[in-house]
Amino acid sequence: MTRSSNKKIYIKDESFDPIFNSVNPAFFFRTRVLPGLLMALGFIVLGTQVVLPLVFFKTQDTVVKPMENTVLGLATGFKDFNFEEIEENNFYKENSSIPEYFYITIPKLKIENALVKSEFDGPSPDDFIGHYKGSALPGEVGDSFIYGHSVLPWFFNPKNYKTIFSTLGNLETGDRFTIEYNQRKINYKVEDKVVLSPKEVDPLENWKPMYLNQPTVSLMTCWPAGTKTNRLIIRAVQEN
Repeated sequence: MTRSSNKKIYIKDESFDPIFNSVNPAFFFRTRVLPGLLMALGFIVLGTQVVLPLVFFKTQDTVVKPMENTVLGLATGFKDFNFEEIEENNFYKENSSIPEYFYITIPKLKIENALVKSEFDGPSPDDFIGHYKGSALPGEVGDSFIYGHSVLPWFFNPKNYKTIFSTLGNLETGDRFTIEYNQRKINYKVEDKVVLSPKEVDPLENWKPMYLNQPTVSLMTCWPAGTKTNRLIIRAVQEN
């Protein structure tokens, strides 16, 4: 007598298997299309927000607004910034010999004939260095207050007024620089440097007693370079 076979054969239904079903659109989008799109987006963001600004900041003497507003621009200090301690004033000097601009040269920082705007009280000297309105003019008894921008020192460019004072902290007591004012070259020697909060800065302060009749200069920028927390002020005295 023979026994009948009751074996059952199971055949896997692959119609709903996302691995074996080659025509599953949702699975294909999640595993192929979406990662590709995210990777492409990542490269676009990296290129436009980091790589392109990095090249631009290192090679150009001026910075356009779109570059300032990139992630790298915000992180390194290129974004528009106002010196909150600089206020507009109505001070007026009736002197026809005051030039619109004069020049400063700081050999140690490789700054040569940088443009300084006379009698400026704007909060953001973007295309020049500012000489604060009402402070002494170069060669006059009193303090000439001069201020400019800084970013992270790695991006320092002595021809870019957005970065020009980024290495100002490298100046030490005894270092010298020159201001050319009304075709006269005036030599200065660094005597001191201080770090203050913005609220402690007084652009019209004379840090030398007036009875000494000694012309001085204060050079100010943000500190640490690339941040807006404090202000670095280099103080120098006239030598001639």
